[in-house]
Amino acid sequence: MSLSRRIASYLDERGVSYETLPHHPSHSSLGSAIAAQVPTRKLAKAVMLENEQGHRLMAVIPADSKLDLSVINDTLGGRYHLMKERQVYDCFDDCEHGAVPPLASAYNMDCIVDDALVEQADVYFEGGDHRNLVHLSQEAFNRLMEETRHARISRRIYH
Repeated sequence: MSLSRRIASYLDERGVSYETLPHHPSHSSLGSAIAAQVPTRKLAKAVMLENEQGHRLMAVIPADSKLDLSVINDTLGGRYHLMKERQVYDCFDDCEHGAVPPLASAYNMDCIVDDALVEQADVYFEGGDHRNLVHLSQEAFNRLMEETRHARISRRIYH
């Protein structure tokens, strides 16, 4: 598998220029950043959440950070929790397990993105497998996230 067809179509339909960066297989977004030799702060990872009513939300944060659920819940006035892995696999059946692209609108989901990512000169993310990253300019990433709510929703755990 390589870049998810859904993600490739989504980017192409929006006229977004991107490149793919192959790397040795990894099993996490942090591992992918290290394998591809890109700064962990520039790699966007998706964290899938759900509230008690079953509303799903994608939180997009840097790979070197941990999501702060209390900030999410305060910001959105909700009670979100992490989705179960099986549910995530079902939502992203066009992707390898754990290689969730952080483009919620491609999957008709709501999203919130960490401000730390929109401040980066460029952004990388897994596009459906554990062997390739997608590389976007800041302008392209921010254009894709312009309809998305932004907030400081994570705290850095790796330096």
